[in-house]
Amino acid sequence: MSAELHVMMPTTPSVEPDDRQLVQTIREGDADAFELLVRRKTSKVYALCYRIIGNGEDAKDIAQLVFIKLWENLEKYDASYAFDTWLYRMVTNVAIDFMRNRQSRENAVNSNLRLVKTAADAEQTVVVQRKEVEHVFNDISDVLSPKQKTIFVMNQMDDLPSAEIAKILGCRESTVRNHLFNARKLMQQQLQKRYPEYAQLWRER
Repeated sequence: MSAELHVMMPTTPSVEPDDRQLVQTIREGDADAFELLVRRKTSKVYALCYRIIGNGEDAKDIAQLVFIKLWENLEKYDASYAFDTWLYRMVTNVAIDFMRNRQSRENAVNSNLRLVKTAADAEQTVVVQRKEVEHVFNDISDVLSPKQKTIFVMNQMDDLPSAEIAKILGCRESTVRNHLFNARKLMQQQLQKRYPEYAQLWRER
């Protein structure tokens, strides 16, 4: 009585295409590839929008606008550059436009609302958590211009060096450094006035 021998052939795990390959597939007319790209980048795009804007609903709206612009401008992407750098620039441009429009609307109605804060107990040790940092930042960052705020977020929240920020925004590194210097100065002034316990929160990096 003979026994049958079943040989299990090794399977090759499926490998998802990298960003450049995915973009090329989209350019060739594959709509499913664009859905994959959106799923892959949604979390990163939303997180950056939220850090810049500080409002969840607005961040969702901006993220949607980013993906619309992404679909409309994929032909302009130069594959010799990292896709995330190109996408990062698109996100910051859309967010800056949104902030400028929002500032115009707020100025028109003379809106100058402030959240009421309570100072931390002087005897307690202040432990800076990310949510607390974002809360403080969102409360005082209205002193910054849209461009200053965007650059400040990328440097202080995302730990990007000035050279990388300059590459993303398409400007000189000296321009980024000037914006950072002025932004830190304005933020330090606000911290001293309203959150002295956080006076050393944002330092040069």
